[in-house]
Amino acid sequence: MNFVVKPLTEEEEALIEERINVYADSMAPSEPHTEEESLVFKAEDKEGKIVGGCVVNIYAWGRAVLAQLWVDGRYRHHGLGSLLIRAAETAAREKGCYYLCLGTADYMARPLYEKHGFRVFTVNRDIPMGHESWSLSKRLDQAVPDYIPKDNTAAEQYHVKPGSKEDAKIIDQGLGAFCEEVVPDRHAYIPLSRKLIDGDGNLIAAVICGIGEDDTADIDGIWVAEGYRRQGIGTRLFGDVEREAKEHGAYVILSYCCDWVSGFFFRNGFYSPRRAFRLSQGPHVLRARKENLTERPVWRPLAAPKGAEEGRIPGCQRAAGCDTI
Repeated sequence: MNFVVKPLTEEEEALIEERINVYADSMAPSEPHTEEESLVFKAEDKEGKIVGGCVVNIYAWGRAVLAQLWVDGRYRHHGLGSLLIRAAETAAREKGCYYLCLGTADYMARPLYEKHGFRVFTVNRDIPMGHESWSLSKRLDQAVPDYIPKDNTAAEQYHVKPGSKEDAKIIDQGLGAFCEEVVPDRHAYIPLSRKLIDGDGNLIAAVICGIGEDDTADIDGIWVAEGYRRQGIGTRLFGDVEREAKEHGAYVILSYCCDWVSGFFFRNGFYSPRRAFRLSQGPHVLRARKENLTERPVWRPLAAPKGAEEGRIPGCQRAAGCDTI
């Protein structure tokens, strides 16, 4: 049968994300159940100008991600960042989340997060190039001593309150400008999401992927229709995306994946920088990484980490199949 690879539209991308979520819930039902949503919090000066803010994304399995946190340079080191972190934690708990994670880099605020009880679970060297970044997490259902900064004047001067989508854009712009000073953008974001369609025009596989401004590619999801799984179609589609990422200058591909698809990533040359972490009543999750992007077809045999030959994550109890791929 002849297959054709084409760009994935935004509408199709939303459809694929929904199908991946439905399948994930069938593999590990969301307990506690949490509705996906994005929350924004901000702090303003007397004139109503935003001087700091954060964005918290709520996901299934009782997990939340502190996606962005930014404080205007003129207002730092007075406890405003701590106010925003506490607001994010409180909101996540109120939504039923027990687990909060985030990403940071060596030019950001890892020491502050650790003072608030976050712990590193993944180290990413040369992400972005020439720097080191980390993924940190914190259990919200366990007692952790509250951290109070020595200079906590922000607690008396500012009140953190809910924000809007427009406020989120301001926070994103502020954080982006700060990062740009340290790691200048090489280019605009490059979408690489692709779909595989058969001769009748039916969508049978898709990968959601893109290249960030720092030349790192991220895979946010990969899916294959049930009747076409375990036939190498996911690997074929991923191979096309990998080659295109290399042509655009990407030097590494990253992804988060659950245990039932880890075997697919391992067999396609990925490895995990750290052991998997377990979501309570849910799946094991790991950060997968692939370097030295190659021009040869990636469906040729590639070396896998010890213990991953049969699709198992080192440290996991459950075998990881490739049922969606």
